[in-house]
Amino acid sequence: MTVSKFLAKTRRANGPGRPVRYTRSMSTIRIAAASTPLTATLEEAVPAAVIAIEEAGRLDARIVCLPETALPGHRDQPRFVPDVPAEAIEDALDQVATATRRVGIVALVGAERPTPAGREIVQVVFGADGTRLGEQAKTQIDPTEERWYAPGSGRRVFTAGGVTFGIAICHEAFRYPEIARSLVLAGAQVVFVPHFVTTDGGPLPTRWGDPSNPYNEKAIMCRALENTVFVAASNNAGPNQGSVTGIIGPDGTLVANLDYGRVGVVATDIDLDRATRLLALRWAPERNLGVI
Repeated sequence: MTVSKFLAKTRRANGPGRPVRYTRSMSTIRIAAASTPLTATLEEAVPAAVIAIEEAGRLDARIVCLPETALPGHRDQPRFVPDVPAEAIEDALDQVATATRRVGIVALVGAERPTPAGREIVQVVFGADGTRLGEQAKTQIDPTEERWYAPGSGRRVFTAGGVTFGIAICHEAFRYPEIARSLVLAGAQVVFVPHFVTTDGGPLPTRWGDPSNPYNEKAIMCRALENTVFVAASNNAGPNQGSVTGIIGPDGTLVANLDYGRVGVVATDIDLDRATRLLALRWAPERNLGVI
C-alpha cells in the first residue's frame, strides 16, 4: 500500500503473524534489530541472515530488521562484491523466507535488485508465515554510492507483527527527514532504518551519541524526537562500524543496543502507546506556505 493510499483508507494487516506474547499491556510488543557481518557473497550472506532471524526468534521478537544490502553485502566496502544475477538474489530470498516461516517472525531483509537502470537497494518484508508482504526501495542514493546503485521509487507503510511501520534506508533517513515524516503521517509507529555506516578508518565508537561519532546517530535520534515514534536501526558489525544497531524511543533515548562491532541481535519490548506521532501530526503546512 502506498503512503497516499494509506492516508485515505483504514489500516489493515498485510498478513498473518504468530500469536501475540504481550508482557505488560496489549500495546507492548518486542522488536529486534540485527547486526550481521559485512559479507561479499551470497554464500556468506544467506547463513548470516538466517542466523540473525533465528536469534531474534529465540529472543521472542515479533519482528526483526537486518542491515541494508545484507544480500549479498554492500558494494561500498574494501572487498570486491561480484555481480549477482537476479535469479540468485531471488533464490537467496526464498531461503530467508523459509527461515522466517520456520521461526515464525516478521523479517525485513536488505538486498540488491538488478534492474535495467542499475542495481536498486530494497528492503524485502516477509510475514511470519514466510510470505512476501512487499518491499521498500531506496529512493535517495548517497552521491558516493551512485557508481554502484540506482534509485528506486515509491514509498509505503506495512502492518505486520502487531505494529505499523515504515522503512527509511540509510542515506534517506539521515539526510531526508521528509521521508520519515511522510511514513509517520501515514500511520507508522516505528521507522526501521537499515543502513551501512563506517567510521572511515577512525576508531570504533564506544558510546552512543558521542560527539566524535559519525553524525548518523544524531540524525536518527532526531527522526524519533521530531515525529514522536520509535526508530530501530540496523548496521553491519565490524571493526569500523560507525553507527548503532539499536532501538531509540520517541523521546530520543537509546532504549536498547548492541555493542559496536558485535555480530548479534538486540531485542526489546516497546509500548506502542508511546508512539503517539504527536509532533508529526502537529505539522501544519498550510501555515507555512510561501517564502519571503
